Amino acid sequence: MKYSELIQIKMKRTREEFVTIMHQLHQVIEVVPKEEYETFMNEAKEISPDDNDVMYFALALKMKCGIWSNDSKLKEQNKVTIYNTKELLSFQSDY
Repeated sequence: MKYSELIQIKMKRTREEFVTIMHQLHQVIEVVPKEEYETFMNEAKEISPDDNDVMYFALALKMKCGIWSNDSKLKEQNKVTIYNTKELLSFQSDY
């Protein structure tokens, strides 16, 4: 993985702990093939404030869900709800 070393450092975990966590994540994360959301790419290109995030917007449009990002620029559109970390953590206190 391209950023695995950086992620491991930011997580403050040993290499073994990081590998274990990644294996656990792979068990609960579903990878959606591009073919399943590519019909939303044109709309995503129109609304995404950042060309690098078009695929995430297309997937969010397909799944009818929000995006977790601390990039405030992504909130410059109103088709997909963007949640930053602080907002997501505030939901935790609701439970």
